[in-house]
This record gives sequence, structure tokens and C-alpha cells, in this order.
Amino acid sequence: MHGYSDRINHAFAFAAKYYGTLAPANVAIILARFGCDQLTIVAGILHHVLEESPPEKWPVLEHKITDKFGPVVLAVARDALEPKFDRRGVERSWQSCKADYLAQLAAAEPRALDICAADELYCCGTTITALRRLGVEYLRTVSRAGSEQTIWWYRSMLEVLESRREWPRTEMLSELRVMSADLVRSLRESEEEL
Repeated sequence: MHGYSDRINHAFAFAAKYYGTLAPANVAIILARFGCDQLTIVAGILHHVLEESPPEKWPVLEHKITDKFGPVVLAVARDALEPKFDRRGVERSWQSCKADYLAQLAAAEPRALDICAADELYCCGTTITALRRLGVEYLRTVSRAGSEQTIWWYRSMLEVLESRREWPRTEMLSELRVMSADLVRSLRESEEEL
């Protein structure tokens, strides 16, 4: 492939209209690098639109996503969503959100796992860069979690992904394992310097 397809470009335009940040592009590049199919890449872009939008906007966004990209893309995007909001639309605590997300990942379809892993590769790299450039005291600028919570999250998430034997992206899991170990090391070293 010599660039993104019309469908992927359309997903980027949709995300820019409703979301407007670079995370979907970075996640799409990671998904493409690991050979994920076009449907997964499109769902990976669009899951950010849903994830960062308030729940009261979801019905309209879901209708538009289904209309423009199809019900399978919407289903995969929804399967990859972190449950950031409760039933009333109130943002949940970081810990409860992540605990429920782990349970969700234990049953999610493989394409949703691809999106989660790509998203975490991007987040892990961003966090490592922030730690090295700015120090651990700036961790909260890139994450809602502190050091110990971040370490717990990556260990727990890797455990869930490793248990999903039917998930074919072992090379993605290997890279995430290496990056998260680097992140843990960076967190520990930064804390020792304080």
C-alpha cells in the first residue's frame, strides 16, 4: 500500500471533524505497521472519536459511523472503547475505568485487541518521552494515573492480552511488552531521582 485508502482517508476526515487530534493518526500508523486490515484501521481511528466524546453525543456519532463506515466498523470501535463514563454519563475514576476495561478486553474480539494494543503502544511511547524530557513530576500531563497505577495498568493489561491465545498479533504484544518494561524502568529511575 502506497498510502491510505479512500476509506481510511475518510475516517481521518471524520475524526478531524469530530475529534481533531493526532492520536487516531498515530494509532492508524501502528495498526498498519503490524499488518492490520483496513476495517481495523478505520475502527481504530473512529474509536477515538467515540472515546473522547461525551456519551450524550454517541447516538448521533454512532448513527453517522454506521451510515458512513458500516455496522461492523462501529461494533469493533465500540468493543475497543474504554468505559470512561458511567450510565449517567459521568466520568468514572481512572482505577474503576481500567479495571472494567481489563474485563472487557478478556472477552473482546481480536480486532478490538489490535486497537487497544496500538493505542497503548502510542500512549506508552508518549509517556516515556514525557518522562525523559520533563521528569516524573509531569506524568499527570500525559496520564490521569500516577506511577504505581501506570505500572499496575501495563502489567495487568499485558497479562490479559497474553491470556488471549486466539489473538494473532504476537509481534505487537512483544513490542508492547518491551515498551512497557522500558516505561516501568523509566518511572522507577525518575522516582529515585526525586
